[in-house]
Amino acid sequence: MWFWEETAIGLVVVAVAFGLAMGFDVLMPWLPLLAVVTELASVLLIPRMRHARWRWGLGEEELELRHGIWKVTWTVVPLTRIQHVAVQRTGWTRTFGLVVLRVHTAAGATTIPGLQPTQADDVRDRILARLRTPDDL
Repeated sequence: MWFWEETAIGLVVVAVAFGLAMGFDVLMPWLPLLAVVTELASVLLIPRMRHARWRWGLGEEELELRHGIWKVTWTVVPLTRIQHVAVQRTGWTRTFGLVVLRVHTAAGATTIPGLQPTQADDVRDRILARLRTPDDL
């Protein structure tokens, strides 16, 4: 899914570069060539790097997420702070047979992209089961 997202972005960037180069003869052929080479490298490297760096885990007390290529973000969401859990199916994710799990807290939403539907349902059910248990005071 990330490969095709990056490919679509790359096609738009290359089309804009060609459009600019057609309007300014000075930019032809260097700007389109630079755009093609840059986007080709981006399409081949970025999705693999994103996939290699995306980590998440559901513990007894928290949901942990770690992601990022150049700037690594580590998010810890205490399960007791979760207010709402949603499994989202969009046209784009449905094309690849994937879903997005979105966890809402008072501070905002946290997203786990690219899950299999059964895996997302299982994680959602595990979070909700933990929320239904009384606090150990």
